[in-house]
Amino acid sequence: MLFAPLALSACGPSAGSRLVITQSTDAPSGADHKGHLSPGAFTGITLSIRNTGAGPARGVTVEDILPAGFHYYELTTLGGNAIRTATSEPAAQGNPSWGTWTIPAENGNTVSALVISFKVQVALNPGDYKNQVKLTTSTVTEIDPGDPVALVIEPRPSLTLTAAAATGQVTTGSLATYIISVANVGSAVARGVAVSVSLAPGFLYSATTGYEGNSIRVTAVDPPASSLLPLWSSWDIPGASNGAPGLLRLTFQARILAGVVPGLYNLTAAVTSTRDVPAQTIGNTAPVAVGKGSRVPITMTVAPTVTILTRSRASRAAARGAAPSTASMTTTSGRHDSICSRSSSGDAAPPTSSQFVDTVARFSSTRRSRPGAAHRTSKARHI
Repeated sequence: MLFAPLALSACGPSAGSRLVITQSTDAPSGADHKGHLSPGAFTGITLSIRNTGAGPARGVTVEDILPAGFHYYELTTLGGNAIRTATSEPAAQGNPSWGTWTIPAENGNTVSALVISFKVQVALNPGDYKNQVKLTTSTVTEIDPGDPVALVIEPRPSLTLTAAAATGQVTTGSLATYIISVANVGSAVARGVAVSVSLAPGFLYSATTGYEGNSIRVTAVDPPASSLLPLWSSWDIPGASNGAPGLLRLTFQARILAGVVPGLYNLTAAVTSTRDVPAQTIGNTAPVAVGKGSRVPITMTVAPTVTILTRSRASRAAARGAAPSTASMTTTSGRHDSICSRSSSGDAAPPTSSQFVDTVARFSSTRRSRPGAAHRTSKARHI
């Protein structure tokens, strides 16, 4: 095996191969003939490796040198007439690399090439980037690298929308308070931002109680009173700076009509912008419970249960010849039971006073309903 190359060379010089690399992208092209993308977007890149020499190129492996901040996502297609002699695929991290092929020499009008198409996620930081390709072969091959793919990551806004109720429990005839937040985590100003809300049936817009954040209001449009679909516009929300997003936060109140039946009620919120930002809608959010018997779902966390057997109860059980019963109570290591409701973002909110009082009342009711409680009460009154 080691002497095979020498035997071939003894018969005369072998025909050489010449590989020409051509790159392309499916990113929208601007007047500068570069692909233009928003930060963090996905785009496709295609590599065409053509053998224009007189002999085959053997042991060809292809490595794409991604620009800084780019990440390989997936292979989309493999094409051409190259013959795959061994299989190697991209690793989970780093530059993607594929192997191994023999690319035949062209025959007449037949183009001989290896074509690899794949998808990447571009960088988050705006700027100009160039994609490079590295080829390795097991035979002496002339390589023409061609022109790199040029991509421009443009500053773009990126909005996130959240909605929450200030309190989870309300009654008919009262006011429910809501907080709508729009954060711009992108690198450019989001212009002409408008916020709208679709309230639950029986909920009517009452008043806007405040605006917060570093946004600039460019047009003052506020909802009319008793609106079921309040809308506010419009703001310019600055991009993120020093890790802090641009912010618009508005607080408003809705009146609950007297005829609203007890139950759980949500709202739908939406945000739009005049350009560069797709409309966003979130539904079934900011729940509030109407009525005394309705509650926003809560969770209760207690410490492990310990068993306590009092001396007097054990003595009485032994005197009756019966097995002593076990009395158990829940301890919390000096802490009260933890009751928390979930906000739309999944964070735990502190318990309201009504939730805590309700828990205490249920615990007291359980104590009163234990066997023997009435007997001890009547005995105390008789004394």
